[in-house]
Amino acid sequence: MASTVPLDTIYTAEEAAARLRLTNRGVIKLGKEHGVCSRSGRNYLFSERDLLALWQILREPPKVPMLTTVKARASDLRLYEALQKLTAKRKGRPGRSKWEATNAKNKELREATKAAVEKWKDDEPLDHSNRDPAYWTHERKERRRLESLAKKRGWMART
Repeated sequence: MASTVPLDTIYTAEEAAARLRLTNRGVIKLGKEHGVCSRSGRNYLFSERDLLALWQILREPPKVPMLTTVKARASDLRLYEALQKLTAKRKGRPGRSKWEATNAKNKELREATKAAVEKWKDDEPLDHSNRDPAYWTHERKERRRLESLAKKRGWMART
C-alpha cells in the first residue's frame, strides 16, 4: 500500500544538526535510537517529519505540581498515639530484651576469643609474611582472625 503523504524536504545529518542546533553525532544517535531517520550506506537522512519527531523527543516533560500537604486533625493524632501504644514494647515482659540478648552474645564471643587466644599463646607465632597458600590452613586463618580481633579490642598485649 503506497503512502499518500508527499515526501518533504530531505536533510543530511549536518543540515539536520544545524537546524536543531545539535551535533551531527547527537542527531544521528537520537535518530537511530528512536527510529526517526533513514540510512543510505554511511549517510543518514532526515525528513521534515523526522526533525519534528526529534524535536518532540527533545522536549522537556511538564513538571508535576507539588501536592498540597494535609494538616493532621486531632482525631488522627489520637489514632496515631493509640497505634504507638499498641506497637510499643511492653515493660516487664518475660524473656530477655534485644539489648540483653545482643550483650550476652557479645559476652560469649569475647569469652570464646579470649579462650582461643589463651590456647594459642604458647604456640609459635604466625608467619604473617608467608604467602604460601598451603601454610594458611583453616586453623591458622581462624587463629589470625581471632588474634587480630583480640588486639583491636585490647584483650591481648601487643607484641
